[in-house]
Amino acid sequence: MGYHKGDMFEELINRSNIVYKRKEIALVQKVSTPMKPIRRGKEIVSAYYEEKSTLDYIGLYKGVPIAFDAKETKEENRFPLNNIQEHQIEFMENWYKHGGIAFLLVNFTKLEKVFRLDWWILSWYWKKYQENKGKRGFGSISLDEFESSCKKLKSRDGIMLDYLEGIESEETKNNR
Repeated sequence: MGYHKGDMFEELINRSNIVYKRKEIALVQKVSTPMKPIRRGKEIVSAYYEEKSTLDYIGLYKGVPIAFDAKETKEENRFPLNNIQEHQIEFMENWYKHGGIAFLLVNFTKLEKVFRLDWWILSWYWKKYQENKGKRGFGSISLDEFESSCKKLKSRDGIMLDYLEGIESEETKNNR
């Protein structure tokens, strides 16, 4: 398996999931995307995705289903919304409507900062993005918005990236 740009970030999440499971906090698993191999004789020379994936991770936290995707940006002051695919938004919206918790983990790689972008914030920005396609200023979420409205993630209690800290209070605060 070759190097993928999000491998280190996903490894950090995967290690956190192991600790969540060991401490009986949550059960979260990486969702693999089905791939179809292309063969030349008996040798696999390439592969392509058979279908669109949902999100990177799905699991349970305190009996509530959670689903999230890991995203990275090299931008220092914004997260471009074109990093998200339409089918991912549709999945998150449906997940949320059926009582699940949906979010993105966004890694600002140059700043070494990771935030949890909860669905209710993302959905507002996505709606504005769709309504104003092509207009300047609507294609991203500013770092200032992440700093003021999103949970900045850190290591806590042996969990390398504690993305579940405070998640109930965010959901309760917004009364679904």
